[in-house]
Amino acid sequence: MPNRGGRAPSGPWSRLKPVEQDFLESYGLPSKGDDRLLDFKLQEKYYTKIVERYMTFCSDAGRGDELLRRFSAMELAPKSTWTSAAAPSPSVETLQSPGNSKALSDVLEALRKLREAIVASGRADDFAVQAYLFCIRLSVLVKRADSYHPAVLHLLRTMHPRHPLTSVEVQEVAGYLVLDTACRRRQLSEAFELRRRYGLRDAKVAVVLSAMVHDDLFAFSRVKRAVDGHCARIMEWAEPDLRIHALKCIGQTYFRLDVDFLERVTASSWDELKERDGVGWELDCKTVTIRKPNQTMTTTGKKRPRTQRGDDNKNKASSVVLSDYRTCWLAKTDEPAVQLVAKGECFSVHKSILTKHSEYFTACLSRSSFIESAENKVLFDDIEPLYLGYYLGVAASYSSIVPHVPPSPAQNPEACAKRTRMRDFIEVYKLCDRFMSGEMGIFMMQCIKTAIGNGHRALFRAQADQGQQKALMRDFADGFEALNLQHPEQDTLGKILIEYFCEGIHYPTWIASVDDFQDSPRFVGNVSKGFARKLDDAGTSPIAVYVHEGLVAASLLDGFALGHLAALLGSLALEIEFRGKDGGCSGSEGKSESEGKTN
Repeated sequence: MPNRGGRAPSGPWSRLKPVEQDFLESYGLPSKGDDRLLDFKLQEKYYTKIVERYMTFCSDAGRGDELLRRFSAMELAPKSTWTSAAAPSPSVETLQSPGNSKALSDVLEALRKLREAIVASGRADDFAVQAYLFCIRLSVLVKRADSYHPAVLHLLRTMHPRHPLTSVEVQEVAGYLVLDTACRRRQLSEAFELRRRYGLRDAKVAVVLSAMVHDDLFAFSRVKRAVDGHCARIMEWAEPDLRIHALKCIGQTYFRLDVDFLERVTASSWDELKERDGVGWELDCKTVTIRKPNQTMTTTGKKRPRTQRGDDNKNKASSVVLSDYRTCWLAKTDEPAVQLVAKGECFSVHKSILTKHSEYFTACLSRSSFIESAENKVLFDDIEPLYLGYYLGVAASYSSIVPHVPPSPAQNPEACAKRTRMRDFIEVYKLCDRFMSGEMGIFMMQCIKTAIGNGHRALFRAQADQGQQKALMRDFADGFEALNLQHPEQDTLGKILIEYFCEGIHYPTWIASVDDFQDSPRFVGNVSKGFARKLDDAGTSPIAVYVHEGLVAASLLDGFALGHLAALLGSLALEIEFRGKDGGCSGSEGKSESEGKTN
């Protein structure tokens, strides 16, 4: 409304400057109600501004090492405390300056808004894929798991089925997901499953997973230097724990060693080990004194009592030991006991123990049409009494208030005495399948897989102990021979057993001891096939494949030579398996059966 006299307003109101608002900050999160970014054209414009801001940030950094330091500052900033007694170093102060951190923080926040807008609008096209790839790569470099992990899952699970990615993009994103699952989340079994699901054939990722399984810091650091910067940043999540584990192993093994060897094994300098990991060892010229005779020291230099080498901690449940506690099979009730006769040996068991978790015994002991129900007696001519006793022991445990707890992997399986053979677990699992004990079968499958994993790590870690190697080989062989490969689940279990055995066994030890396993022809044949598959995979890989501490010099053999050698080993495996069968055929019948297997 005009003033009286028709004059314009005077005073400070005419001297206000317009507010300069950042374009990236002018838009809010769609999850908070701001739906302006749901427009496709505006999304593309917003993404262009994000890329421009990021390129400005990179150009301001100048050199590549300065850019990497600024990326690292995004990780250091939330962890450092400015109120601590010790002042931060100048390099950290420079990296955490508002000018360096705010620019990258604005880019990451803008990418979050753009991701929410793409999800809310249901967009799945080339632009959406490009925006997500940019967000994932940048978030990986700054180690923002809360940003790249959900983006990777949405890209693979939602966008890829609707708008397929290229094979290169799938391999890249799946590699990030597998490494993040193994290194940050420490879910190794899930990482192997994701690697199989997405068909990831990256040999470097395979070496990383192998190093994580065996806590091999040397192999982990070696492959970390060979991968690209994005994978290396994800691998940094697991590096501290692997380094501490290596330092503990060194502290329990050596009295003194060369500092160059220590730095090479831990992939860290001596000063870094003292400042970052609190190593309290003494350095004299080039020799590191870890401990003196009759003295045990930790990595921090404090004395501690000698730790037990076994894996049974007091606060953890003990591992499963199969036994037949016959005193608990009979309950103090009026119901009659049932007699189970296996090859002449009689077991008196309470009826409720048999029928609670077994559909087989529930049917045959409850229906009057069966003779077993009238006589309360069941005869078995094809079951070993030992394994039936083990089955009844597990059934009694599941019928009590406190059943068996699921087994956990041993921390040091190579240093623990084996209390239950792998074959015992498998035979009890087969009885659970026969008697239709579903819950008990799942439990026994967990026991079998834990035993396979413990045996695999014990094989790898005890390569110098020939006696233990042979005992573990016999355990694997007996377990495999007990499997019925015509059963789908047992066939899958057999493949897992052979794969873990081939990855853990020391190959020269296997070659030297293979003659001792002539009574296990199926096991020998399948192990030969397993090594043939490993050679074939090595032949298709474009780089040299490192397996544990040994080197498979795949780069020294061309693809034809490796494929030919793999074919020879496969043929040898078939011949061993065929000749080892009882009552082997000869002449045309044997030839036709062999050709059928080959096909």
